[in-house]
Amino acid sequence: MVDKMAKYILFIFVYAIGIAGGDFLVRKICKYLEIPGKEKKGLLKAGKFIGYFERFLVITFFLLNSYEIIGFLFAGKSIIRLTNKEESEYFLVGTMASFTFAIMCALFLKFVSLKL
Repeated sequence: MVDKMAKYILFIFVYAIGIAGGDFLVRKICKYLEIPGKEKKGLLKAGKFIGYFERFLVITFFLLNSYEIIGFLFAGKSIIRLTNKEESEYFLVGTMASFTFAIMCALFLKFVSLKL
């Protein structure tokens, strides 16, 4: 019972770090690369919440071994967001950082859960 509870707590903790920590990582990488943020168009902070949902889905589909769905998420996001070169670079850096962080969290969960 304790092992099962520890596993659930670990999953919740890593999901929280994967979702919220990815936002911090993406912002730091874009700032380091001096990629300008987009102008305030559309919904306020929509990109932040899109990132949260994106990382949640990537972690979940990775844990379910549904890698092709992660590819569809990336492709769908690419089709929607490609407008001009500067925005495309901003989008690609942010998306790749976000996906990478989510996949690293999922890999951690997979390996740790095998040991529990």
